[in-house]
Amino acid sequence: MKTYHGSCFCGAVRFEADGDLADGTMRCNCSFCRKMRYWEMRLPDPGGLRLLAGKEHLAETPRAQADGLNMHNWFCRRCGTRLWSDGDIEEMGGQFVQVVVAALDDATEEELIAAPIHWANGAHDLWWETAPETRHL
Repeated sequence: MKTYHGSCFCGAVRFEADGDLADGTMRCNCSFCRKMRYWEMRLPDPGGLRLLAGKEHLAETPRAQADGLNMHNWFCRRCGTRLWSDGDIEEMGGQFVQVVVAALDDATEEELIAAPIHWANGAHDLWWETAPETRHL
């Protein structure tokens, strides 16, 4: 496990996240992830995310539909950079935090290239299953 440092584009929000890209990442085919081009690394411990600066600049993307999911998508309200998602979804193993890979400042090119990707079928609320098509994601 490694402690990654992350931030938004303008630098207003900074955080640390304990995880390992080599343990796998996720991309999803749901409408939100497709629009945002999300690529996330789930932290093994939801407590492994530490906000260092910029709490006042955080904003949450409102859920597009009343689907009953306990999931929150956070971004910097100054520059719009997506930062992480958190929530509690039984089908995803309960409480979780997933940081946006693009927000990690010190992930090396080698780590990014080697990081395994699970292509989740979120469009059908089957995150644990592989999406039937991934070329457009």
